[in-house]
Amino acid sequence: MSHYITISHLPARLNIRDLGGLPARDGRHVRKGLIFRSSALAFFSEEELVPVKKLGLKTILDLRSESGASKRPDPPLEGAAYYNRCAAFQNFLDDLNSPAELASLVFDEDQKGNPADVLVSSYSASLAFSNEAFRFMFESLLEGRAPLLFHCSNGKDRTGVAAMLILLALGVEEGCVKEDFLRSNESRKEEIDRLLGRFRPLSGLSATARSFLTMIGGVLPESADMTISEILERYGTFENFMEKEYGFDGEKLRRFRDMYLE
Repeated sequence: MSHYITISHLPARLNIRDLGGLPARDGRHVRKGLIFRSSALAFFSEEELVPVKKLGLKTILDLRSESGASKRPDPPLEGAAYYNRCAAFQNFLDDLNSPAELASLVFDEDQKGNPADVLVSSYSASLAFSNEAFRFMFESLLEGRAPLLFHCSNGKDRTGVAAMLILLALGVEEGCVKEDFLRSNESRKEEIDRLLGRFRPLSGLSATARSFLTMIGGVLPESADMTISEILERYGTFENFMEKEYGFDGEKLRRFRDMYLE
């Protein structure tokens, strides 16, 4: 099955892309038109939804919290089953209202070190483990409920880690996996620049503050690095990780790769 619908012309802020085309270690490539990542479809205009409706989606997986999804619900797409499975706690960073609030987080005496690293370790890297939303995602893909599109709010953190896990499971090289993760900074450059400008007095204080602001608007390379290193530290290989965390034994993993690689 192939769906070569052009979505690359959609506004960068929507952070939508096909995971297809990336190379795997065995010489194959991720099939195009089957696995998509995005920001919440609630943020798409009717015009922007037109090419999305042409993707032939069978499944939409909303990784936001129940409250987040109910506040800005996705529009229904004909032929696509919608599922809301919260991938993590609600992102408190969305509610920052002032430089004072941001400063209270960055320079909290209890942080004991680089707050960006603290946030990376406690949020992004932790998403890979004991995550029922991601288990549902992998089960849906293995059951053939693709084309599948998954998203959170801005399509960068929860969505970014979910995409990393899919690509790692498919045997995509770590470098390519990280590149896809960091593409969110290209998509959300305008928002990152806006935050750096809004909190300019704070962002001028230290590299830590700038990293913190970049993490709010986009993603940090440390997030990808720490997620991958934590997986390998705990399980030794990505194959062991997939079996222990998501029930993908050798046979299921081979079937998964055959389904989504070509």
